[in-house]
Amino acid sequence: MELTMGERIRFVRQFRGLTQIELAEKLGLPPGENGRIRISQYENGTHVPKEDMLEKISEALGVTSLYLSNKPHTSMLDFVFHLLEYDRDIPIQIEKNGENDYALHFSNEIMFDFLDEWIQKKADLKEGKISKEEYIEWTINFK
Repeated sequence: MELTMGERIRFVRQFRGLTQIELAEKLGLPPGENGRIRISQYENGTHVPKEDMLEKISEALGVTSLYLSNKPHTSMLDFVFHLLEYDRDIPIQIEKNGENDYALHFSNEIMFDFLDEWIQKKADLKEGKISKEEYIEWTINFK
């Protein structure tokens, strides 16, 4: 489950136990309903905060602006954020098996089906049953 910037702002705000009005006050937005409306617009995606406002929101919420940002991250960092968001809904068990060897254990039928199919596609690729192009085609059209 990938969250939008607004959904991430809402998630962290609620996690911190703040109302929209309280967050608006921390940001120095107009008091009362006007400030609440602005926060609501950010959370609903009808307005995107400018960089300086995003920094203020991040600081007010005590979170890295990188987490809230819509800027492209590295592929690995995007993956990490996705795992952390997924873990909030369906916990992932993590096991360390050695110096640089970790295992993630999922408890979700959709993930089981995906991983089984992925294992099969990788085996088919390795055994020459499918081409690299066919494997890439599967990865970009996976449903």
